[in-house]
Amino acid sequence: MLSIVVYNKLIEVAAMDITSGSTVSNMEQTASLLNHNVSFNSSIELTPTCGELSTASIPDLSFSLTETERRKLQKRHITTANSTIDVGNQQNCSKSLEQSSWMEEDEEDEESENVISIEDTLDDHTKLKEQDEEEKKEEQKQEVLKLQQSDINEDQQMEIDELQQMEQMEQVQLEKMEEQLQHVAVAPPPVYFERQLIELGRRCWPSTALAQHYTKGCYWSPDGTCLLVPVHLDGMHVMELPLDLYSANSISTERSLSKMQSAVHVPEGGTVYDCVWYPLMNSQQPESCFWLATRQHEPIHMWDAFDGRLRCSYSGYDEVDEVVAAISLAFANDGEKIYAGYKRCIKIFDTSRPGRSYDEYPVKFAISCMAQNMEHPHTVTCGNWRGYIQHFDLRCPPKQGPLFTLGGHTAGITQLRYGTDASSNWQLFSGARKCPKLLQWDMRNYKQPLHEFQRQVNTNQRIQFDLCPQQPWLASGDTEGGLNLWNLSDGKEIEAMQLPLHADCCNGIGFHPSLPILASSSGQYHFIADNNQQQEVHNNTTITDSQDSTQLEAKSSVSYENAVLLLWCGHSTEAIK
Repeated sequence: MLSIVVYNKLIEVAAMDITSGSTVSNMEQTASLLNHNVSFNSSIELTPTCGELSTASIPDLSFSLTETERRKLQKRHITTANSTIDVGNQQNCSKSLEQSSWMEEDEEDEESENVISIEDTLDDHTKLKEQDEEEKKEEQKQEVLKLQQSDINEDQQMEIDELQQMEQMEQVQLEKMEEQLQHVAVAPPPVYFERQLIELGRRCWPSTALAQHYTKGCYWSPDGTCLLVPVHLDGMHVMELPLDLYSANSISTERSLSKMQSAVHVPEGGTVYDCVWYPLMNSQQPESCFWLATRQHEPIHMWDAFDGRLRCSYSGYDEVDEVVAAISLAFANDGEKIYAGYKRCIKIFDTSRPGRSYDEYPVKFAISCMAQNMEHPHTVTCGNWRGYIQHFDLRCPPKQGPLFTLGGHTAGITQLRYGTDASSNWQLFSGARKCPKLLQWDMRNYKQPLHEFQRQVNTNQRIQFDLCPQQPWLASGDTEGGLNLWNLSDGKEIEAMQLPLHADCCNGIGFHPSLPILASSSGQYHFIADNNQQQEVHNNTTITDSQDSTQLEAKSSVSYENAVLLLWCGHSTEAIK
């Protein structure tokens, strides 16, 4: 056994509370002392509290421990020391750990930044080369663009200079034109029937008792370049307008007559019932230059206005599948449909589809003539041989019948015509055979006609009338050969102006679409008292070959005038002698 004397200072260190926060060095010293066997004397007096030791002198102590007790004491001191260190320095340790982690990360970043790999150096080198190449390309592009811009600027400057020169030239020309127009008097619009009518041209057809070649109306083409004239037993003739009349503002009274030669002649194939021009005809477009005609025992034929050839046919069939000739014809306003009047139906053909393909609209009476309003393309106004005017809506079923029916005429309707301008588009004009009346209707209030115009119509022949497209004039022929004119702007009391034109029946009247020119045709069928005698007609005079010609001349003499006239009804000038 070893005896150890423990001094006061050492006892104070050993007796301190475990939680007093002593340093690690003092604990190590006490532990070194406890490693020896110590024996306590019975004379030691302890203070009542563990934390307080008496300041009096402590007698010397001696004690001894076994090996197992020493180990327990060591383990206890180690655990207590660790717990005090962990509890007291927990925050400091966490902060120190965070700082250490930050420092390690910073050091790693610095090391990674400081470390240079070979691949990075190669990539940087290639990138530098690519950048240099791109810079060179951009410089080249900029140089090329500069050159192009310089060229473009030069071209633009040249174009600008040329345009400026052209503008200057145009301004000079306009100034010259204005100066010329100031010296030239502007022609006033033509005034119709202000002075005497001037004959521009004439065409006659000879006739005999066996072959009477009388005309059957006249029809101007929509562009005004030619005139269509059907002639009995001589087919159809197309005559062109004289060239000097296209730009004429006035005509001299001494102008020589033009020869009205036929530019196109379609030979006779049957009695011509009706004919109509294509409404959109234009001589600059040859495909639009044609007309339709219906003849006895034939389908509807389309004829070329340049060479007279047959383009196509539109065939209508009856109940026994036989071709039937149409009585009347009319185009739709847009020219896409053809309306053909038959005895018991209206057949509607597509202009672009010739043949026997058509739509049929049944009616009760034979359709003698037709007209269509500009504002209502689905309706058709029809006249019949019973003397009635019926207005049909082709969208309605046929069982519904006409929308309304107009009367007023004593015989069959021969012609219907709507007004030419917007103000008279709702006004319908109608004429009939063996009826001395021309009636003007307002289709918005059709209880009674607006006006009634008188003319002489003593036969079953169709006597045409026409409306002037530029001024409010209504013109009509009569069976006595006279021209009847009415100025529709006079109001309610409209008086007729009668002018003798022909020695025979004036059956055709037509205003030119744009010029102050009026066309008229004459002729009719004459019943001869003695048909056994041969008769020849020369210059509208009949000569009989018989033994007693003087006695039979009064009975068999007939004055034939089968002629077409062109009359100037605008401004005229007298020739200076």
